[in-house]
Amino acid sequence: MIIRVSPQWQLTIPKALREEFGRVREAEARMERGVLMVRPVLAPSADWVATRFAPQGITREVLWEAMRVVEGRRRKTEGGT
Repeated sequence: MIIRVSPQWQLTIPKALREEFGRVREAEARMERGVLMVRPVLAPSADWVATRFAPQGITREVLWEAMRVVEGRRRKTEGGT
């Protein structure tokens, strides 16, 4: 899929791709071996996540540990080890 890059370096994402990306207001972007990787940010802040999961008894500490584990797995996968 081709996307447009404006003179201000803004990307125009086609509607079909936006629909797959989901309804988010922020995205994480990084370069990997010359490829632009863009991932939706599903939660706007750590406070939002903590507030959302508090009714189920999930504490901030549990959330941070889960995020640490997921990030470690992601890095291991990306590193190829």
